[in-house]
Amino acid sequence: AQRLDAPQGLSSESATSPSMLAVRVALRRVAAPAVRSWPGIQRGGFSSLSPALQSKVDQFRKDVETHLPRDGKGVVFATAWLATDNVFVALMKDHFPEVLSGMNLVAIDTLHLFPSTLVCARLVEEKYGKKAMWKLPQDVTTREEFELKWGDAEEMDSADFDFVSKVEPFQRALAECKKDILVTGRRMDQAAQRITLDVWEEGKRTFNPMAPFSWTDIMAYVDAKGVPINSGHNFAYRCDAPIEATKRHLPDLPWTKVDLGKPFWQATEAELKGSPPAAVTYVFKSFGDTHTTVPVEPHESERAGRFVRQAKTECGIHTRTTSAGGGPWGP
Repeated sequence: AQRLDAPQGLSSESATSPSMLAVRVALRRVAAPAVRSWPGIQRGGFSSLSPALQSKVDQFRKDVETHLPRDGKGVVFATAWLATDNVFVALMKDHFPEVLSGMNLVAIDTLHLFPSTLVCARLVEEKYGKKAMWKLPQDVTTREEFELKWGDAEEMDSADFDFVSKVEPFQRALAECKKDILVTGRRMDQAAQRITLDVWEEGKRTFNPMAPFSWTDIMAYVDAKGVPINSGHNFAYRCDAPIEATKRHLPDLPWTKVDLGKPFWQATEAELKGSPPAAVTYVFKSFGDTHTTVPVEPHESERAGRFVRQAKTECGIHTRTTSAGGGPWGP
């Protein structure tokens, strides 16, 4: 039986302290081999895109040219360091480096993230030369301080947790950036609530350039271009019988955690299931907070493993902070 990794907080708001500098050095050491061995790297460089995916990239370029200013001023991209978010940064670096340079990447360290998410963040920042503006819950810098001020996340009302750990810090970031346009990494295939997602939402001045991309497109672009991704995608959780999603966050579950040595989507079914074949195999397709994110079966939606045990599918960042104007709630 294997236990999921415990969360670990890291924030650039305290990045100048000796302890945080030490953590950053450690992260670079851990991350370095991954940069050299990213999937998609071939002897002649990266592999090319399929015509269908190239067509979506071409449309992405047209949409960016239509909706974003050339200097990137007033543009904020909310990143959770998910594969789609990282592909967006890669696309911007390749096609619109000046826009990327002038805009703000905003990242929220809820102090409940997976350690691998923080490593992935540093990889993206370093590979594309774009540092994020990190924000934490108000007046705390560690999980211990968070719990002293607000309590255990498991015991908090989910709306209260999301507000103090995500929404309020994001509001501060938007105000500091003087946000005019909010960019998201949302896609139409992620959940029923996003099926009708428009690329441009005029009333909210929100830009969803990844909306037409599918999960398959994202995997293909990651593999073709060597985009950094969360190393948690490399693990399979094999078990003899299904485990309810509402219990998959618990410690000491009856499964075996196996390092595939590559993202799960690059593995064959035999590699995923092992020998003898496991009855059920779970993988992480998305990463949020450790207490609300669980692995799912490979065929399931990314969102199936998010906000488990909660009657919602969004954390509130995109639904409570997208009004037009200079501040998070509008003028």
